[in-house]
Amino acid sequence: MKQFSRIIIVLSLVFALSLPGNAAADPVVNVTDSCTPSATDGSSETYSGKYLGICALVAAKEQGAISSYGLSYFPGFGFFVDSLNGTTADSSSQYWALYKNDVYSDTDGLSTLSVTSGDTVSLKLSDFSNAVVGPVVTIRIGSLVTTTPVPAPASPQRGGGLTLHVPFDVPLALNFLAGAQRADGSFDSLMLSDWAAIAYAGGGAGDAKMRLAQYFIANPPALASVTDNERHAMALEALGINPYSGTSVDYIAPIVSAFDGTQVGDPSLVNDDIFALLPLLHSGYTVNDGLVIKTTAFIVSQQKTDGSWAESVDMTAAGAQALNMIKTFPGVSDAIAKAISYLRAQQKTDGGFGNSFSTSWALQAISATSDSYIDWSQGYFTPQYYLATQQQTDGGVEPATTDVKTRAWATAYAILAVERKTWHSLLASFEKPGTAAPEIQETATTATTSSIAPTPAKPAEEPERLSSVTAQKQEIPAYQESVAPVSEPASSTQATTTLARISPQLVQTASIAAVDYEIPNLWKWLLAFLLLAFAGGIVRGFRKRRKFER
Repeated sequence: MKQFSRIIIVLSLVFALSLPGNAAADPVVNVTDSCTPSATDGSSETYSGKYLGICALVAAKEQGAISSYGLSYFPGFGFFVDSLNGTTADSSSQYWALYKNDVYSDTDGLSTLSVTSGDTVSLKLSDFSNAVVGPVVTIRIGSLVTTTPVPAPASPQRGGGLTLHVPFDVPLALNFLAGAQRADGSFDSLMLSDWAAIAYAGGGAGDAKMRLAQYFIANPPALASVTDNERHAMALEALGINPYSGTSVDYIAPIVSAFDGTQVGDPSLVNDDIFALLPLLHSGYTVNDGLVIKTTAFIVSQQKTDGSWAESVDMTAAGAQALNMIKTFPGVSDAIAKAISYLRAQQKTDGGFGNSFSTSWALQAISATSDSYIDWSQGYFTPQYYLATQQQTDGGVEPATTDVKTRAWATAYAILAVERKTWHSLLASFEKPGTAAPEIQETATTATTSSIAPTPAKPAEEPERLSSVTAQKQEIPAYQESVAPVSEPASSTQATTTLARISPQLVQTASIAAVDYEIPNLWKWLLAFLLLAFAGGIVRGFRKRRKFER
């Protein structure tokens, strides 16, 4: 019996170690529809309008999924790989064999191999009989990013020959945002990563959302300012991660510690009070908590006679969103009505509020207060129409000449605004520590109210908005949040293990978007046989013991 048990244990270990899930996950690469690869002899060719294997290889190098590659170019045939990650094929007996979804490509080379999201592309150092004799490099195709200008669809016309702009394209905007995402799941800055997380919570982001959640769990930042903690707590809640214990850092405690008995943070400013309400009301704090009661009263007291907070469209829109969660409080309904009146007075004849950032937040406030968009039309022009005019053919918002960080930031804002999704509607709710509650909740999808973070700083070409924002409780100007150095990203295996412990739902999401590691049928039958044999041995042993005792 003991020998039989040892055999079972050894075979089980062999089975477990042989599963593909024990290997590091394939790196995910976002692929553009255009690229210009170069051969080692200087030859180059531009490909555009299609998502190809060669562009996936170029993207893998740019995004850090591979360290290097060497190519040869043959006119009429395209590019062939000579070396990969420092390993060069011996041209007399070896080559880098190309596989798509584990199927050998005997008709297409990299230059003609079409790829789509979810595909795997593998290059295996092989001999001329196709036996693998060296390294295997595999990448998984993530988002497809459009960079080639696409002619706009024919625009509808109204009476008098007025030509209207095409509607805002949300899927295209999500593709643009995912294109700015790094291979490790993060973005250029923590602030941009946080806002992208909230935008992804609106749906349609697929694997990009999952990778960002894994990055946050594996790399929790140490934050210095209360507004940083408020924004990041919102981002975690948007991804369904507990802001208390979903990572190794508690992001709610610093917000609570900043409460002085009357308000949160700096008493001369109001944005950290407005943005404190959202994460707190989704992390176990209620309208019966003194912190919420006092902070709400402080926010109402800081409203100006014109209905604004800090004479800012952005802050007024954020205040209306936040207060709409607790509009039964004394004076809150009146404060919201005054804020909406102020926003009406600030709307421009083009339907917007001066720029895409302010327009997005104003549009979310309109959604939160359930105002009809028709009531916000300036002739034919509405806030969402204005945002459509700001979207470029690559899906991003703001002119193509603007830096990618600013465009990604503006795009993250606009996606939720156009879809009428408020911050409050996207955040999962959690209990305070010590109360029985699951650590991960599904995020809501119904539209209603508000949420977090420092008011958006304006791009450099918008000086008036920047000055109004920095006058708020904006401790971090544009893209310069104070973040302590974070640890190196954990391996994908460690991140997945941590994710499974903290967020089963995220793991379930990953199973849809990531690699499907199926257990071969042979192993399934072998495992079933071993389990049955083990159970049979236990039963036989028990019967023998009973017989002996008699």
